[in-house]
Amino acid sequence: MNNNNLHVLNLSAYEAPEVVENNRENYVTYGTNNDYYDFLIDRYKNSATNNAIINNISKFVFGKGLNATDASRKPNEYAQLITLLDKDELKKVILDFKMLGQAAFQVHYSKDRKKIVKVYHMPIQLIAPEKCDEHGKINGYYYSDNWQDTKKFPPKRIPAFGSSKEKVEVLCFKNYTVGMKYFGCVDYVGALSYCTLEEEISDYLINEVQNGFSGTKVVNFNNGIPTEEMQNIISNKVMSKLTGSHGQKVIVAFNSDETSKTTIDDIQLNDAPDHYTYLSSECQTKIMLGHNVVSGMLFGIATNNGFGSNADELKNASILFENMVIKPIQGVIIDAIEKILAYNGIALNLYFRKKKKKKLVTVLVKTV
Repeated sequence: MNNNNLHVLNLSAYEAPEVVENNRENYVTYGTNNDYYDFLIDRYKNSATNNAIINNISKFVFGKGLNATDASRKPNEYAQLITLLDKDELKKVILDFKMLGQAAFQVHYSKDRKKIVKVYHMPIQLIAPEKCDEHGKINGYYYSDNWQDTKKFPPKRIPAFGSSKEKVEVLCFKNYTVGMKYFGCVDYVGALSYCTLEEEISDYLINEVQNGFSGTKVVNFNNGIPTEEMQNIISNKVMSKLTGSHGQKVIVAFNSDETSKTTIDDIQLNDAPDHYTYLSSECQTKIMLGHNVVSGMLFGIATNNGFGSNADELKNASILFENMVIKPIQGVIIDAIEKILAYNGIALNLYFRKKKKKKLVTVLVKTV
């Protein structure tokens, strides 16, 4: 077969990036142009299950905000904490840490550097760590508003927390990942492929509805074989008119005459609804497993149990989920905040206040 006159569009696959120290630059990016963060953000935006879990875990971690068990004994120190770090800034840091596996505080000092006066959230996807020194320590980070265009947005160096005498520093913290020095994997890394699959299923089904041509189709032109340039022009016009924006399924073939036209048999999926229901359910289950969600009821996913068993399941799942997932995240964030407070000579026993759980109420409806 002559491959020059057959045009097929294949779906692309995404591969996790390799972290490589570039000899030409002083910083290390997470994938090409720091784009692995964009990959994780897309999985957050486009996977319904992943989006809901990350949002809710972030809310669980924040609870009713940061507090201290000794706040009443140390009112001045507690007041400084409230002044240093706003609730909205803390919420952003928590969301970054859960979604991207790492987060950063932007620390501002007084003019004389005797104390820290304000702490802000810094978007971790806009930061790249500096190469380690001979002791394996990261002494700075580079910030750019757009890592895709560093000529227009040149990276600016900001020293790491506790490594300089400048007025602004960055405190970064991350999940520990074996074999990774500069970055940390998200805690749901094993579910990323299922997040992508859930997106693909969604895009495919939307394309099925919007696409004028359903199923695999072949468009044959039997008036001779034009030049390769003309074939590309005709193919692009056919694609733009007959297909949607994702997953084009039209094959354009140019034949010298009708007797030599390309023949392809359609493969019909007779149980398509059941097939996609299974795939969607499998994705949901695996994404929940990747996030260590012990029960779907924590996120409003109903079960087939009775009222009593649902109440017991929710209670037990809530305790287990808090100890397995929520408290470890809270611990990492509190450790980072305590480093900042220590610079100002503040020592508080910090914790996140939990939101009060709503009781399950069973409503009995009497039929007449």
